[in-house]
Amino acid sequence: MNCPEPNRLQRESNAHQVLNDVFKLDRFRDGQEAIIRDVLSGHDTLAVMPTGSGKSLCYQLPGFMIPGLTLIISPLIALMKDQIDSLLARGIPAAGLNALQTLAQQHDIIDAVVHERIKFLYVAPERMKSSAFLSLMQRVKIGLLAVDEAHCISQWGHDFRPDYRRIGALRQSLGNPTTIALTATASTDVQRDIVEQLHFVDPHTHILGFDRKNLLYGAMICRTKNEKYEFILNFIRNRIQRSKSFSQPCDGCGIIYAATISQVEDIAQYLADHGLSVGAYHAKLQPRERSHIQELFMDDAFHCLVATTAFGMGVDKKDIRYVLHVSMSSSVEAYTQEAGRAGRDGKPATCIMLYSKVDAKIQSSFIDNAYPGIETYQMIFAAFAEASRSKLPKCGAMIDSTTFIEAAKSKHRAKLNTAFRQLLSQEIVVRAPAHDNIDPGTDPLIWNDPTPATTFKRLCREDGEQKKVAENRLSSLLKYIYSDRCRTKFVLDYFGSAEAKRVNNCHHCDICNAMSLRAQNGSEVGFPPEPLHFVLIKCMCAAFRAQKARLQATHRDLANMLTAHTEDPRYMALSTYGILSYFDPRELLIVFGKLVEAGILSRTPTNRALSLNDAYNSLLHAQSLDPFPTAIQSYMVLRFPKAVKSGNPWQNAST
Repeated sequence: MNCPEPNRLQRESNAHQVLNDVFKLDRFRDGQEAIIRDVLSGHDTLAVMPTGSGKSLCYQLPGFMIPGLTLIISPLIALMKDQIDSLLARGIPAAGLNALQTLAQQHDIIDAVVHERIKFLYVAPERMKSSAFLSLMQRVKIGLLAVDEAHCISQWGHDFRPDYRRIGALRQSLGNPTTIALTATASTDVQRDIVEQLHFVDPHTHILGFDRKNLLYGAMICRTKNEKYEFILNFIRNRIQRSKSFSQPCDGCGIIYAATISQVEDIAQYLADHGLSVGAYHAKLQPRERSHIQELFMDDAFHCLVATTAFGMGVDKKDIRYVLHVSMSSSVEAYTQEAGRAGRDGKPATCIMLYSKVDAKIQSSFIDNAYPGIETYQMIFAAFAEASRSKLPKCGAMIDSTTFIEAAKSKHRAKLNTAFRQLLSQEIVVRAPAHDNIDPGTDPLIWNDPTPATTFKRLCREDGEQKKVAENRLSSLLKYIYSDRCRTKFVLDYFGSAEAKRVNNCHHCDICNAMSLRAQNGSEVGFPPEPLHFVLIKCMCAAFRAQKARLQATHRDLANMLTAHTEDPRYMALSTYGILSYFDPRELLIVFGKLVEAGILSRTPTNRALSLNDAYNSLLHAQSLDPFPTAIQSYMVLRFPKAVKSGNPWQNAST
């Protein structure tokens, strides 16, 4: 098929016609037209748009109109296939090169590219390693280069893939064709890195669609695993019950994200034991099993799917009504991408993160294992040096990585695996060619770097920098969880969106609706989210924890700690940090004053530090306000007349 090749002015004016005639769409979504106009005008363009907001059209439409081949770099074969099938259905010649194809299939596609029978070509970033592919690209006219999931370019992104960093060199070798980079999540630092790595000149940046008014966002601080599980069970049951009350089928389904495979299996079993239809999806399942579960999920066979965060990329299901996180994500970027899979049909959906202290520890361990560190690289370099019979590794030295890892202490094995993958990706080591003398179950690696000392210093420096970035991203997500300001504004500010300037109260997050959260269907949920005696007990526990840690905490210190209004690491390390985050700290100052007046707490005359009196012990296990002195009972009841008896502020919020 020979595609039309009008001049630039014609292309800009004909975009609407192509939208109607070729893509069978009546109108552009918000922001699409401006992005397409920039690409058609020849501007290098960065588009940061949430999942499901129409990123593909932003390169497909201009790619159709611009003369020459449109080359798309995409991370997943499944994503490529979906896009190729969509283009072919519209009569647009498209194909992909991937490792699953036979050599004959690849040769046929290459021949079609050379003879201009292909308009869109999809490849994985690993294809950039092939000199034959680079030579092929230099033989054809590249009209547009599109980089999907562009955050993978950046070392500061949440899903860094080293092969993506070869794209900048490819672009230069092709004469710097017009390029569009697309991603669903990129902080301001990542945006700068993408632009730098791709050698953009005068880039046009579009940050769109993060204020999704159909999504109800919230976060809950939970003390135990059981508290999380009970909440999820009640949330789903309430949703089912409400549909029965209205004599309607329960539309759509939900995703429950967990941090580990054991968590996925545990909560899936818990929900199944309580009568729910549940699927479980994780990396240890066989590919056929994962595919089958995904198909069942798409066919609405489950009330919900419990999965690790690997699930979702390339899954286009419009009617996901809720996304619950049973443990925190790794970053704001990852969370917005995962939560953003809900409500893609534009109808109301609920996104809630359930957080407990252990979640941060799990994510910290992931970070620790993801960045091997100096000690790990020293072990590997020493092994290759020993094989070289020298102080430093020499080219050609060989070790069996499998045996080496198995012989190491268990605490080192995860980091060693990561380090070897990093060395392989950068071709510092290469796998030994297959031959008869290689034993099954081994993985012999050959040293391939002539400057080991320089390489070691570079790896350790980059490793430390990337680990620091990952820790900062985790810290940003903790700030999101404990935030006392609009969650939508928090996200918009994080991504550097211009929309942040006009948003102060989004009216669709738990913070903006703190006293009376109105769900999208009109039901109301009361606040505060726990009985009043719990509030008093938590205040007493805060004083106890601070006293035990010898912090000499004042009532102001404790109020700021309970509401997460301090970044003092001494207070952030306490288990009571942020457990009353829905309160204004000024309100808790009064509560602490009442506890002092009631004789439950005392102030030291010198520094006004609070300490517990004997009355604390008898009140610690109180089941109501009754055991507390009358004066404090009266204050709490009069001050919070709408306090609910249930400890669950989201009980009726499912949409």
